[in-house]
Amino acid sequence: MTTTSHKPAQGPAVLRPRRLGMLLVLFVALTLAAALSEGVYDIAFANLALDLSGLVSTIGLVYCAGYGVEVVASLAIGPLLDRRDPTQVLIASYLLKIAVFVLIALGSSFLSSQLWTIVVAAASVDFVHQVGQMALFVLLPRLVDADTLVKVQGIGASARAASQILSPLVAGLVISLLPGARGLIAAAGFQILALLLFAGLVAAVRHGAGTPPPAPLPRTTAQPAESGPAPEALPSRRTVAGTILSSRAWSRYLVFHALTVLALSTAILSLIPLMRETLDMSAARSGTFLSASTAGALLGGLAVTRSGADRIYASMRWAPALAGTGTLIAALLGRTPWLLALGLVVFGFGFTVYLRSSGLVVQLRAPADLLGTWNGLLDAVIRVVSAAGILAAGFLFDLAGGRAVYVTLGIVLLMTALLWTSFSTSDQNDLRSTPLHRN
Repeated sequence: MTTTSHKPAQGPAVLRPRRLGMLLVLFVALTLAAALSEGVYDIAFANLALDLSGLVSTIGLVYCAGYGVEVVASLAIGPLLDRRDPTQVLIASYLLKIAVFVLIALGSSFLSSQLWTIVVAAASVDFVHQVGQMALFVLLPRLVDADTLVKVQGIGASARAASQILSPLVAGLVISLLPGARGLIAAAGFQILALLLFAGLVAAVRHGAGTPPPAPLPRTTAQPAESGPAPEALPSRRTVAGTILSSRAWSRYLVFHALTVLALSTAILSLIPLMRETLDMSAARSGTFLSASTAGALLGGLAVTRSGADRIYASMRWAPALAGTGTLIAALLGRTPWLLALGLVVFGFGFTVYLRSSGLVVQLRAPADLLGTWNGLLDAVIRVVSAAGILAAGFLFDLAGGRAVYVTLGIVLLMTALLWTSFSTSDQNDLRSTPLHRN
């Protein structure tokens, strides 16, 4: 049997404390800059679509197209990230978004006055954005060790939560000062800032560790004749999918994770209908209470930051239970304001801890040189399942009412917590024992 031969690769960087602090600061700034760019272009594209058509349904068309291309990106781009340097892919995604923003904002009036160009531009940006997110997901485990990765993901979650409060305010100010397509100039500016911060982040890691940590050697990399047999080719997307499904540990992870995210995503995206329709709140008041879940998310990110790589699985057991408890409090006791706020904080905390922990499992347990393909397949399944759940929830809200839907979601989350308790130490170890993992 032919064996794979390659030079041993250096592991991810273990940073000195001072450099670790710099890395976390840069990652927070990067997350905020990217989120501000995203917030501005989301509102700018939505306003352009509404202004051009006069129909609210066109906003849904813009978002639907964006969601669809993100699923395509998850499936199509994963293998590319295993064959190319994810740093280059991420930089290219930043540059492409900047180019689209400048083209629409400063290009001919035709580009900003045709509905179809706005839909195509928004979908293109969403596609490129998803590619960039996937590239960053693949890149981070190659740059830093496991414990640092946990800290980075935790602080990133907190920064993302903070941006959910800051982004709408900044986007609204930008759109008021730069109406129409001109608002995309600000989105381009924030994207340029994100690109510069990313360059600083990579430099901080490489200089902080003394030598740059090379990425895992691709199986398709050519070898000189004297170095031994050529490496085996990267397996196809179908082979990777078959390996995931045939692995008891990974198939259980996928089923448990899909069910948990189905309930979490449906609950988070249905909070406004719950407060408006079931709890009889005004739009302004429901928006105020929605910030309670954001506060919980911020605290949840900080909790992940303070944990270590060995506590990920424990978090995945109690976090859905916490989110389910918060969901039930909001549904059953939400007419009491302080209990509603408490329920939303608890839900946001559990929501964030679970999603970051489950993502870390993939980053730390999937084959390093197949992480792009592996994560892309899992992400596509989760996005499709989530979309189906959200669509079904809308009909169930009308048929059974918001309280019934939320009680059901709370019970489902408590059940998934029980399912995760059955994910044993043996399952955890078997995540690293598929035929596609290298010893």
